[in-house]
Amino acid sequence: MGDTALIHEELQALGITPNYKGYQQAVCAIQLALEEESRLRNVTKEIYWVVADAMGCARSDIERNLRTLSLRAWRVNPLRLQEITPYPLSAPPAASQLITILTTHIQRLRAREAVQA
Repeated sequence: MGDTALIHEELQALGITPNYKGYQQAVCAIQLALEEESRLRNVTKEIYWVVADAMGCARSDIERNLRTLSLRAWRVNPLRLQEITPYPLSAPPAASQLITILTTHIQRLRAREAVQA
C-alpha cells in the first residue's frame, strides 16, 4: 500500500474524514514529513507554510485546521490515537504533534511492510 493510501486509512481510523477542511492539509503535511523527516524540526516554516502555499490559504489556517483534526481524533477514537502514539497522551496532541505521531506511525507501517515483502 502506498503512503497516500496509508495516510487516508489512518486519518479515517481516527474519525478524520474528507469533509474536514484540514483533511487534505493533513495529508499534504504528512507527505512532506515522510519525504523529509527533518521538516518535523521546524514544522511552522517547513510544513505549515508549504501546505498553506500549496492550498492557497493563510498559514494560520493550517495549524487551526490540524488542531481541529486532533480534537476530532481525541473525541472519536482516543484509544486508536493512544495506540499509535509511542508515549502516553493525557490531552489531545498539538497540531505539530499529530503530524509527528502520524508520520512516525506510517514509517513503522512501511518498515513492517518491507520486512514482510
